[in-house]
Amino acid sequence: MQIKRSQGLVRGKSDKIDAQRIARYANVYQSKAKIMELGVLTLEKLKDLQANRKRLMKALQSLRTSVQELKSFDPSIGKVLEQTNREAIRGLEKSLDKVDEQILAFINEDHDLKQKYDLMLTVKGVGKVLAAMLLVYTHGFNRLTDSRKLACYSGVAPFVYESGTSIRGKTGVSKFANNDLKQVLHMAAISSVQHNSELHQYYQRKVAQGKNKMSVINAVRNKLLHRIVAVIKRGTPYELKLKS
Repeated sequence: MQIKRSQGLVRGKSDKIDAQRIARYANVYQSKAKIMELGVLTLEKLKDLQANRKRLMKALQSLRTSVQELKSFDPSIGKVLEQTNREAIRGLEKSLDKVDEQILAFINEDHDLKQKYDLMLTVKGVGKVLAAMLLVYTHGFNRLTDSRKLACYSGVAPFVYESGTSIRGKTGVSKFANNDLKQVLHMAAISSVQHNSELHQYYQRKVAQGKNKMSVINAVRNKLLHRIVAVIKRGTPYELKLKS
């Protein structure tokens, strides 16, 4: 992405020229290259399982949505379609459960991954799906170890939009992000606001102050990421600090 956007306006497509650009980039920045010590094979397996999980979720959501839409339009045929798709939906749900079991099995095989996975689960609001995705996309937290960079990658870091003295846009997040991770992180933030008393109070307080609800939810997403990175760096479970 850095190479592509550094070229400016480019016309045409050539594999030979692209290869030269990649080689030139690698040569210039080779001093910043880091040797990966984590089991790459395990991460590749997790990545493939994550991709398969996404396909299953998409198919399951498609079937459920089509049935619900048809039931609201024509209840009689909607009921027939619901009965017809029942076995398919059950099959997809079983496959989804098996994928989740296999993801956990691969994580358990790697001591370092398992330790980091368990640490993330101590942060209230962080579930198994989010923890597994973060392991894959951060390469076991050997990349994106800075909370701000991880927030930026996840599409939840706020950026100022202004130019000169006339343009003063609202602070917002960038569209250049990992949308899959952002979606799961958003659901984790919603769950935290509902079930975590500390974050629920935070949300209510900020909304009462006149803050936009989505901006507060985004702040909760950032809080979750900062806490995740903190427990990984410390190597100790998350503990809520009680106010004296």
